[in-house]
Amino acid sequence: MRKKLWIGLLFLSFVLPIVFAVPALAAAQNFPDTSDHWARDYILRLSAAGHINGYPDGSFKPDRFMSKAEFITVLISCKGVQAEDTNTISYSDTNNHWAEAQINEAVKRGILIPSEDPNGLLPDESVKRSQAAAMLVRALGKQPDSGSLSFNDQAVVEKSMYRDHIKTAYDLGLISGFPDGNFEPFQNMTRAQVSTVLSRFLDLQGNSSAVSPPLNTGTGSGNINTVVIEDESYSINSTPVYFKVDFTDIKVSSLTVVGDYLVLNGSQRYELDSFDDNPDIIVNNNRYGVNKMSISGNKLVVSPACRKFNRFTYGGYGYNADYIKIYINSANSEDYLSDLEILDEYRVELDGDTYNLKQDKITVALNKDFYDITKINLSTTDTTPQLIATDPVIFEGMSLSDIMAIFTGASILDLSQVKSIDFMLGGKRYNMSQVILDAQGNFTADSKSYSPDKAKMIINRIHYNINHIEMSKSKFIIYAGEGSMNEWVLINDEYRDPADVKIIWSGNIYNMDDVLVVSRDLLRIDGRQYELDSSFKVRFDNKIYDIDRIDYDSSIDATTIDTGSASSGYLANQPQEYVFFKDDREYQEGTADAVIYANGSWIEFDQIIILDPSHFTYKSSNYDLIDARVKIDRVEFYVVDTAWHGLNQVLDIHLEEK
Repeated sequence: MRKKLWIGLLFLSFVLPIVFAVPALAAAQNFPDTSDHWARDYILRLSAAGHINGYPDGSFKPDRFMSKAEFITVLISCKGVQAEDTNTISYSDTNNHWAEAQINEAVKRGILIPSEDPNGLLPDESVKRSQAAAMLVRALGKQPDSGSLSFNDQAVVEKSMYRDHIKTAYDLGLISGFPDGNFEPFQNMTRAQVSTVLSRFLDLQGNSSAVSPPLNTGTGSGNINTVVIEDESYSINSTPVYFKVDFTDIKVSSLTVVGDYLVLNGSQRYELDSFDDNPDIIVNNNRYGVNKMSISGNKLVVSPACRKFNRFTYGGYGYNADYIKIYINSANSEDYLSDLEILDEYRVELDGDTYNLKQDKITVALNKDFYDITKINLSTTDTTPQLIATDPVIFEGMSLSDIMAIFTGASILDLSQVKSIDFMLGGKRYNMSQVILDAQGNFTADSKSYSPDKAKMIINRIHYNINHIEMSKSKFIIYAGEGSMNEWVLINDEYRDPADVKIIWSGNIYNMDDVLVVSRDLLRIDGRQYELDSSFKVRFDNKIYDIDRIDYDSSIDATTIDTGSASSGYLANQPQEYVFFKDDREYQEGTADAVIYANGSWIEFDQIIILDPSHFTYKSSNYDLIDARVKIDRVEFYVVDTAWHGLNQVLDIHLEEK
């Protein structure tokens, strides 16, 4: 039964006043307009920590919207960072802005991605819930999650470029939905809401597994002033060196040895001479996966495992490799540019597989455009991809305009007459805008991938099996089988082929074609009508269940069934497959052309219920399976032995010819 998800009463939050960070641990201000406000405790906490101020008249104005610049300023303050860079121009509209240093710091840390706002940051516009979610997730160094969402306004959330960040923020407990189950990604944030979210942010930041508690480095055995990597030495005083912690670049200001640990900036520590849990290290713009770190005098010697992409500029925009999706040979994936391990200027490795840029197509998505990597530019200061524009390899939010033709058998559909196209994937039904289709014809929905032959297509209520999908001129050509009016069975909100579903009643097993659902919980079988009761069962996935409710939904052309647990009145597990043996050798796999004798006639195996390896039932009567007569392709046998194997999913039947 479909359930509504009520997502806690806690209002998603993010946004504050013209907020300039003040000295930490300042006294909390007693704002008169927050005394009875739901966010009072959160506001006082941020105020006491010196992250947020009120207004000159002593008020806080908790329900006033907060701008992006204000939000970024408070977030950087919560990170404990002193922003000073006012020379970099990160956006076309932030030069000489009062929050320019904080904005530049956010860009350096990957909290802001300038390529996402090619027309400028618009720093004085109100920050939206989706934007705040993305910045918070990045500030914590967490990975965006493309998993399924549970918001009532999921279709709206899917339209946000920060959809995956919203999922992560919700799972982390940073952001709750509203009482009506909506998330409202494009709604502006108030100062009170921001105070709530940033309080949660501080809690998560304090508990981050990537950050160890501050150490007393006074007992350290020495300070490190040089990093050695690939036989090159770099002074940390004159060369920009960063440790990659989750998805945040932390600039090295000090390195100290404490016992067997290397301490970064007096707070994070890493085990020396270890082959596990080493951070990536960035020198200039070269990023290295680290095999081991060791100490030689006052030098940190890094043994690199590989080189990786870090940041690069293309078309006047800067990009962070951690957030650039890649596609191998035009197939969809959940991999990012920073996941590639660079072997040389033409070869890379991903998940143990090696790819050659001269032979394999590796594509990146920059904004809405796609580019193939043709070569990797390697130097002592930089690692960047050489790109060339290419056709799209991923189509999200598809429409009919993305389809060139649909062949069904020997015919071609008139696309002008197509009103709707839905896809059946993994037991769920999706409209075109809900799926991703890659240039190889593979589908992705709810973070799961499906090859074309695992998908079914519904066009104007006609059902088609998909045989093959190919691309021509950036449009899809779909080859499908002949259409049918097959009606689906929706069991516990999952679509199933009616051929895989059986209704069991009065000892008989019925195909769905033999059962007419007249109305809710009213069925017609063998010309008579019956009200649903506990004697009716349904069999699917090789198990038998009680039926709680059965109905027919004409809007989706499907019989709908809600079930309870596996029925205790029957053996829950039924064979997924039968294997027949003769003379201890496999004679046949499956029940094609096989029947068994019961009740005075030969019947098919899907009409019986296996009670145990020695007995079965048919039409309310029990029979011995041992010594039963079986006929396969007109040759008659006796059953001499049976046995389960494969966790009771396969029943072996040993035969002796009659």
